[in-house]
Amino acid sequence: MGGPPRGSERCVDDAHRQHGAWLRLQVAPDAEGLRRVRSAIDELAGSRMEILETARLLTSELVTNSIRHAGLRPGDAIRVVAGWTGTTLRVMVRDGGSGARAAAGVAGAIRPSPTGESGWGLFLVDRLATRWGTNLGGVPGFWFELEADERHDRRV
Repeated sequence: MGGPPRGSERCVDDAHRQHGAWLRLQVAPDAEGLRRVRSAIDELAGSRMEILETARLLTSELVTNSIRHAGLRPGDAIRVVAGWTGTTLRVMVRDGGSGARAAAGVAGAIRPSPTGESGWGLFLVDRLATRWGTNLGGVPGFWFELEADERHDRRV
């Protein structure tokens, strides 16, 4: 009974990657959970190099935010749902935590202090995602989308 369920569902193969694929993961809020999420995103994005690196980075930032700031307790889980339509990758990270950001939402400037060692996650999401937000039907978390035909070389 130690820890959250570590289930996953995937529908990813070469045929589905062309016309739509999805994954659902539930991981522990730790380094191993983050590694599992990165691996799943790599598999889902496949050979779409124009979005793979950005998807891995942004997903890692959101999962890390959940680990650090959501106030998760032993046995809690982070849930990641991602879908690939063939042109758009949408990733949702939900944690159900009790951290202050869950109730407060995001408002105002996201840019962290230039000398800050933390606080860059949402700034990167804001700058690199095609779209992003915090509305997950009342459940704490974040989502972002990347368009495959978009150029992901926007300047941070």
